[in-house]
Amino acid sequence: MLSNLKRHSPQSFRPAVWVLLLISCIFNVLSVKHYRRGPVLDDSRYSYVDDDYPNELPLRLDTIEMDFEDTSVDGAYSQTGFDAWLEWHALDHFPRAHGFVKLGPDGRDFGVSMFHQIHCLSMIREAMVNGANDHAAHCLNFMRQAILCNADTTLEVTTETTHTCKDFTQVYDYIAENQRHWPKKSKAPSLNQTEDGHHGHDLR
Repeated sequence: MLSNLKRHSPQSFRPAVWVLLLISCIFNVLSVKHYRRGPVLDDSRYSYVDDDYPNELPLRLDTIEMDFEDTSVDGAYSQTGFDAWLEWHALDHFPRAHGFVKLGPDGRDFGVSMFHQIHCLSMIREAMVNGANDHAAHCLNFMRQAILCNADTTLEVTTETTHTCKDFTQVYDYIAENQRHWPKKSKAPSLNQTEDGHHGHDLR
């Protein structure tokens, strides 16, 4: 019995300990690299020519808890008034273009649906004030599809309910940084005419 204990002395475990320490160090290094890489994803496998581009921004979004607020008639993001106009238009305001990015080696223009949706809400608000129009009709149907696409299944007891959401501030940061690298003489893009020649509407 004692002889068996001697054969399993602490010295015999040293190689295993060093192996475990090495594995731990490698794991820590890989974790740090993953953290430093941040939310931006590698999209280099796409050429951004024709249909060879990702379906979404190359961005990994965190989740956040957001308390929905029931706005009063004269509160933030209300229907009428100059303050309401400023608040709604500030939602998709960027220095170079409203919710557009340039992606790929040749800087191909793309709109981001989140800001198309914000734009459409603003257009619907204006139609409620000034009267219906074709633009608002397009936007109403577009928002119907956007809501169904996201399918938020949060259970509500009151209108002021906490929702689990994507961190939209990361989208704002990404687009602001993307536009910062645009050529100085680059024109602000528009979806007024799509690449296939069909006319849509201007998001600016």
